[in-house]
Amino acid sequence: MNSISRQIPLETKNQSGLLSYILIFIIPIFATYWWTIARWKIAKGEPPLVPYRIPWLGHGLSFMNDINGFTEYVRSIHPSSPAATVHIAGQHLYLIFDATLASSVYRRSQTFIFDPFFLQTSAILGANKQDLRTLETGAQVVSPKPNPDDNGNRIIHDLHRMTPQYLTGQSLDKLTDMFVEVICKDIDAKFPEEEEKSYEWQTMDLNEFVKDTWAHASITALFGSHVYEIWPEINAWLWKFDKHFQSMFTGMPRFVIPTAFALLDEGKEMCERWETDSLQAEKEGKIGGERDWDEYWGLKFVRVRNELLRENNLSAKFRAGNMVVFLWGLNANAIPMAMQTLNQALLHPHLLPTLLSEIQSSKNGPSSFSMKQVTSQPLFKSMYLETLRWATASPSPRVVRQDCQLGDFWLRKGNMAIVHSRTLQMDRETWYVEGKPESEPEKFWPERFLDGDSESERMRVDENREAEINWSEDISLKSRDSKHPISTELPNKKAEPITASRKGLDSSPEMKQRMLALRPFGGGTTLCPGRHFATNEIMGGLAALLLRLEVEVLEDELKERGSPVPDIGKQGGLFPDRPLMVRMRRRRAQL
Repeated sequence: MNSISRQIPLETKNQSGLLSYILIFIIPIFATYWWTIARWKIAKGEPPLVPYRIPWLGHGLSFMNDINGFTEYVRSIHPSSPAATVHIAGQHLYLIFDATLASSVYRRSQTFIFDPFFLQTSAILGANKQDLRTLETGAQVVSPKPNPDDNGNRIIHDLHRMTPQYLTGQSLDKLTDMFVEVICKDIDAKFPEEEEKSYEWQTMDLNEFVKDTWAHASITALFGSHVYEIWPEINAWLWKFDKHFQSMFTGMPRFVIPTAFALLDEGKEMCERWETDSLQAEKEGKIGGERDWDEYWGLKFVRVRNELLRENNLSAKFRAGNMVVFLWGLNANAIPMAMQTLNQALLHPHLLPTLLSEIQSSKNGPSSFSMKQVTSQPLFKSMYLETLRWATASPSPRVVRQDCQLGDFWLRKGNMAIVHSRTLQMDRETWYVEGKPESEPEKFWPERFLDGDSESERMRVDENREAEINWSEDISLKSRDSKHPISTELPNKKAEPITASRKGLDSSPEMKQRMLALRPFGGGTTLCPGRHFATNEIMGGLAALLLRLEVEVLEDELKERGSPVPDIGKQGGLFPDRPLMVRMRRRRAQL
């Protein structure tokens, strides 16, 4: 080594030393420049940027670990701005805090697109390369890939257009009737009318009771009763899967989050078996004709939906994964809302007599009721809508398809935009009513929505219709043969209030603005098509329960544990953060 070292010219050694000194001098200058200037740089016109410390990754970890908490932090940095920019994995993400801008995002469905998220979800849930190629054909993406095998089918489009057709009208009535029938049978089985012990107080966690009872009724109503025969542990699986579902969208590999993927694998395996059994039942003639509901497929919608996927040669793994997320989505939002609504009814005991009187006035038999009347009762309706405001967090993501202006801002192609509903729903300027301390948005105020919501639903339907027109015009549709062709004509949508409004009482301008900020069901092309069933299963299920059972809060337990509040650690419907211990018994006389 010494001989080699002696052979290096002195000039080379001096140059090397000089280079080292230059690097030592330049690196701190560059680091200072990045720390003070470059990392805060945004394109002209973009919303203000939130400071971050980690190059490239930016706010990624904070965003993935706690979207709700992170969004509150962002809002505190730019409290007066209607939007903000955050840096995640080398890209900008625009958080929208203004109800008017949110409505514009939803309406402009040709510019703010959702299909990339559907494709991402499909890949995570088991779609293979050919599945993704089929799904991508004609989809709204930033940079579409040419497909020489394009046969004119638009699977995402067909699935999207099919869903509302089966979750309104007669199909919705059938689904609701099945749900109420099952939930009444389950309550009667747990508290048999003919057994004396049913009239004795039983202590339990109300939230666990609702979670188990509602899940069985909703799954049976939509997917049939046979799924419980082959998968009796489906309820336990569902809530475990719900806890881990979000982690699969962090991009982490399987070995990092093995529990999440193990639960997904279990769900897909059982859904494949469910499909196989249902197809075999059809082959054996156990399912006759065009029935609206059967024990194998459940609601006709599920059978027709599955048939569409099979007709387009999508793999069994994809169909099973699609079924898993469908099953999860049915329960993971509505059931927490049922828990929260009943919790608050019991935690406001001065209102309970009025609530019970409203339910009693909706009866059309000894223990039955009119769903239309139940969902029209002023106090019950207001409590339900307040639950949607107070206990949901539904981020609605879009990809910016092209450079565009949104309000006073200029958004860049390829970045994401998210309407974070909870920010809109907890905004003090929107929701606080002067002179009424109970109206603070952090508080549950049962009477907040006594004005009704018919005007807001008209706004939502109008917004949805404009988005659907823009979206349909943006998709190239070709003629095709299909056993179940989906009409390309836009349905003549009507404003169907989530709940009916009080006769003769029009919403005030302030209420209209608040309802524009109420976004538990998203908006635009992704306005939840199941929102009417969610309303029926929450309000109808609670009516069925309160007609049959007396429920009282255990005050000592309440003092020890405290009142439940929303657990903001998840998205969608937020579970209560703690148990609510109650005592229950069968009513001696019906209301």
